[in-house]
Amino acid sequence: MQTGAAGTERTYRCRIGPIAVAPFQVLMKDLVFDVPKPAVNGHITDMSVDVVDTAGNAMPISRLMLHHIVFSNYGAGLGSKKDSTCSGIESWDTLSTLPAAAERFYAAGEERAKMTLPDGYGYPIRSDEHWLMTYMFMNHRSKTDTAFVQYEMTVDTRAGLTAVEPYWLDVENCKLDPVYDVPGDRPDGSTHVRKMVWTLPKAGRLVAGGGHVHGGGRELVLERPGCQDGTIYRSKPVWGARSHPFYNVKPVLHEPGPIHMGSFYSPSGVPLAAGEKVVLESRYDASRPHTRVMGIMVVYLAPDASVTARCAPVPNDFAELQKPAGRSKPPPFRVPIVGVRRGKPVNIDAPPGRRVSVGRRATVRVGDLFFRKPNLTLRAGGTITWRFVSETPHNITLANGPRGFSSPNLSSGRTFRKRLKAPGMYQLFCGIHPVDMTATVKVVRK
Repeated sequence: MQTGAAGTERTYRCRIGPIAVAPFQVLMKDLVFDVPKPAVNGHITDMSVDVVDTAGNAMPISRLMLHHIVFSNYGAGLGSKKDSTCSGIESWDTLSTLPAAAERFYAAGEERAKMTLPDGYGYPIRSDEHWLMTYMFMNHRSKTDTAFVQYEMTVDTRAGLTAVEPYWLDVENCKLDPVYDVPGDRPDGSTHVRKMVWTLPKAGRLVAGGGHVHGGGRELVLERPGCQDGTIYRSKPVWGARSHPFYNVKPVLHEPGPIHMGSFYSPSGVPLAAGEKVVLESRYDASRPHTRVMGIMVVYLAPDASVTARCAPVPNDFAELQKPAGRSKPPPFRVPIVGVRRGKPVNIDAPPGRRVSVGRRATVRVGDLFFRKPNLTLRAGGTITWRFVSETPHNITLANGPRGFSSPNLSSGRTFRKRLKAPGMYQLFCGIHPVDMTATVKVVRK
């Protein structure tokens, strides 16, 4: 739907839905094909997304949270556009690898990142192209709720705009579920670092970009190793006040993320030569466990064959988008495990069931919405094997405890094995079914 016009610019509002999310459900959609888009030839210059009700009003996260969403463009036919940094994408259930036959060009998380390009630049689209979408919703209520994904974009049809190419930089790239874990075994003030190296396939100028982290994230750093002034950009999170809904929603289904991530733009662009290496570092607080976290930055490159020198300086017009007020450091947050009592979610110490002492080794059968042995006592240094027997994917994820860990999404008899050395109480859940599937492991000294 077109909502406004100014010269060669048109604002379009599209929506998809209604999307129904079951009580306390974490709803993951791998690939939604042929989502609505503007039927026009032009260039997108900015784009944003939100969750709305039937009347178009923004929906509070106390009802539904859009944990993340990714927009991809697969061109006039599937495979006519390719992803810029992957040849294949591991499926969400980790059973297969899908061809990277679409270009990831915009994404947002809880912080509602926006695509904003400098004047004179745009992401090119055509009327005959097709888009697809990947998203994750979380329902915080005890009844089924529905919502729409609504997204707005400005499309400029004037001639002479410089086309940009999107590049998806991700420390766990080429996965539909690109997560990793921070164990949380380091002293206060220490930093856990994971990185990826991006080799520029062509010369160009980096004109915009923005990052995405989860709870516990300190910053994302984009840099050129070996250069005297190697840092291109530090994308820093802004955390809400203690009263912010992110930290007070019930039930808690995951560690809350930031309310904003730093984004940059530059009309001149950061010059990068073909073959030049750029490193993305994802930096998290290392003193506490943080599970199933991400480190992603989407950047936009305007190809320019005239750029040949490496380590060129960052231009003077390099700037950041406006940030909201908030805290600069990730707040400590203890994720509880949750059960349902008389239809209402409550924090629990352990799920129903007696505690079983298993010595130094145990195997736990995982079915649809249950862990067969939900409460175990294990000797320090012992090993637990979780066997996922159902056809529906599940995982095992630390909510809180001495050390952070999680499994991939598994099914069909596949297993995950973990040795637990640090004594203490490990409260666990399935990250896909956090209210319905909980467990504890008490690790004791020899």
